[in-house]
Amino acid sequence: MISDILHKLLSTISNQWTWRWDFINEKDELARAVFTISIMLLLSIFFYLWTFNKSRNQITAPLPPGPCGLPIVGYLPFLDTNLHRQFTELANQYGPIYKLWLGKKLCIVVNSPSLAKEVVRDQDTIFADCDPPIAALALTYGGFDILWAPYGPYWRTIHKVFVREMLSNTSLEDTYSLRRDEVKKTIRDLHSKIGTAVEISEIAFLTEFNVVMSMLWGRTVDSQRAESVGTEFRALVFKILELLSKPNVSDFFPILARFDVQGVEREMKRLSKWVDRIFDPLQSGMSRREGDQGWNEEQREEGFYSDPVGTQGAGRCCNTNYSATN
Repeated sequence: MISDILHKLLSTISNQWTWRWDFINEKDELARAVFTISIMLLLSIFFYLWTFNKSRNQITAPLPPGPCGLPIVGYLPFLDTNLHRQFTELANQYGPIYKLWLGKKLCIVVNSPSLAKEVVRDQDTIFADCDPPIAALALTYGGFDILWAPYGPYWRTIHKVFVREMLSNTSLEDTYSLRRDEVKKTIRDLHSKIGTAVEISEIAFLTEFNVVMSMLWGRTVDSQRAESVGTEFRALVFKILELLSKPNVSDFFPILARFDVQGVEREMKRLSKWVDRIFDPLQSGMSRREGDQGWNEEQREEGFYSDPVGTQGAGRCCNTNYSATN
């Protein structure tokens, strides 16, 4: 069957080429356009048939049902802006678990509490690996992050560090005074602005940022420096989130990733360098104070910052990601 299809395609291309030779001499621009489109369609159909035949020959587990979509692009042209509503409608049609082809990416949608429990709790080690977008890989230097790193020894190590150094009851109790001081400072600032308009989202973000900064570096960051860094970092976070949520053709068609058609990877790398410029001076200053002044245990307990996974000797990649992880 495949050989017959190939024979027909070659015959059609041969006829098209003869026609092309005739109208080139006549300089018929319309015919050139028709010929170009026909060649592109034929190549697309041939590629789709080759991919389909190759996938059929591979031994794979049966997939759940789902909408067919179009060749090459899959279901991408039919996606709505309200994905949650559209996914619910598709679940009513295909069941609580169904598949979607988005370009070359196969997506499985789960729309049931029992199946969600199975995925995120009962079988969490199987589904722990994520498929990070190009923007996330560029931001985290190839996925070296607690969110995007593949499940394995490295992920387990940074997860233990995060839980032990940031979320344990002992650590939270030791830094209670730091959090209390930051909240009091925010309340005083708001009290001094009575009668003027304030932006609650910015104040909340800066307060949370200063709390984390105090928990990481103790009382070594002065308030003016922390506020300026917080304002700059807030603008940076919005830009990063915008890029992460932006549809990228390289994510749906990995063969185009090397070309970076939309410039998402290039822009995210620029933002990651911006993150380094914000935090590297703080981290370097902390390391110098700890080495030059000979901190005692009480001073060390004022902040979480330490080097439990050897980030100082692991290079810039892990160093930056450890800061982002915390």
